[in-house]
This record gives sequence, C-alpha cells and structure tokens, in this order.
Amino acid sequence: MATPIQQDTNFDDLVAHFQKRIYGSRKGKIRLAVLQRDLAEQIPKLKHGGLDILDIGGGLGQMGLHLASFGNAITINDISREMLVMAELEAKKQGLADNITWHHGPYQSLEHKQYDVVICHAVLEWLVEPDMLLERLSAFCKADGFISLLFYNADALVLHNLIRGNFNKIKNKDFSGMKGGLTPLNPVSPAWVEAKLNTHGLEVCYKSGIRVFSDYVGVKRGGNENDDEVLAMELLFSRQQPYINIGRYVHFLCRKGVSTKLNATVL
Repeated sequence: MATPIQQDTNFDDLVAHFQKRIYGSRKGKIRLAVLQRDLAEQIPKLKHGGLDILDIGGGLGQMGLHLASFGNAITINDISREMLVMAELEAKKQGLADNITWHHGPYQSLEHKQYDVVICHAVLEWLVEPDMLLERLSAFCKADGFISLLFYNADALVLHNLIRGNFNKIKNKDFSGMKGGLTPLNPVSPAWVEAKLNTHGLEVCYKSGIRVFSDYVGVKRGGNENDDEVLAMELLFSRQQPYINIGRYVHFLCRKGVSTKLNATVL
C-alpha cells in the first residue's frame, strides 16, 4: 500500500531552527564541504555547466544554488514552501534565478522526467517508506546518469549510543528522533540502502562518510577545539575505510546501468 504523501516530514515550522542548526554550524560546514568535494571530483562535468539536475528535498538550496552557479539547469523540489521561499530569495540575490525551476510538493508529485544528475541529500531518513524513493530515483535518472544520495547512518547511531552507554536504546532499537525535532525519524543502514539500490538497477560506485569522528568527541581537546583543523581531518578520513562506515551520514554516488567503479574524473 502506498504511503500517504502527508505523512512525510515537512520542515515549514522549523525553517529558522534548521538554518541555524544544520547549515550555520560546524556540522553543516563539514557536510557541505565533503559533498561539494565529492561531486567536483567524481563528476567534473558539473563545473562545465549544461547539465540537467534534479535536487529532491533541496531545502534552503545550498547545494542546488552551488550547482546552478556553474551554469547547470536545476530543478529544486521540497515539501516545505517556507524553505523554497528562502531559497528563491537567495537565488535572486546571487543572480541564479534564471537557472532554477522551483517545485513545491512531495517528490511523488514531480513530473516523470529524466535528468543527468539527481541529488537527494538527507531525505531518505525522513520518509515513512524510504524504498519508494529509491525506486523513483532510478526512474528520474538517465541511463549512465548519476545519483548523489546522502542519508543518516543507522549503524553510526548504534555506535554513538554504545559510546554513551545508552544500551536500552540499542536493545529496544529505539533510534527514532522526536517529532518536531531535527533528529531523523527513520535512520537507515548503508547495507540496506545499497541492496535496495541494486534491485533498482543502481550501482554504488563511490562512498564517503560525513562527520566520521567529530560527533563522537566528548571533551574537545587539542585540534578538536579548532574548526578548521576538524574540517581538514574530516575531509582526509571521510573517504577512507573503516571511517566511512561510521560517518553520521553516508554519501553514495550511484550510476544507472554502469558496472565500473569510480576513482575520479569520470565525465
């Protein structure tokens, strides 16, 4: 049975809080830096412009506007009207409005069209039926196209609670955040996501972890007191195992119908 659209999380009432906690913090800067590096290195054609890109759950538009700045055509979708209003104001401020199409509504209401690149960052874990989105990602992607998928890592959440001694949460599998907050409701494991992607004809060809150590730090000492040093170390270890697997978020870059692994400069 299909999930009623209205059950998926809408951040209309949390826009200011979201902007401050997610993008205005050390955590947000790490996330954006890793994602921008990954996309620039693995899909260098993005910087040449001319690609047709869909940003599902684009929120305040940080990634969409960044990609639009290179001359790509971006469709930014979000279920939150308030977020899109703020993103559109910023796009006009940066002179990028002509490169962007805005779509307010759940991803289920997007038209059936295929794109060169599909961006879907920090959406999966807020959905009642995440598998439904993974199937649609494949449908939105052109043959040989790319999907950039970022999701909240359930395995890292287990480790975090082990370190804190929250054993009852682990025994009860109680990892869901509180409604109305910014902790995701449905964290997912990388193994589950990769298996589901494979069933929909998508191969994960690049992985990185986001916040692979900084979230686990208790008392900040030494370099952990310096934001720039933390960012440099996060970037260094974000694409090394075993650190990828313990990132608070995991970034998968997928290709449709392609069976080769990415190293760099694939386009």
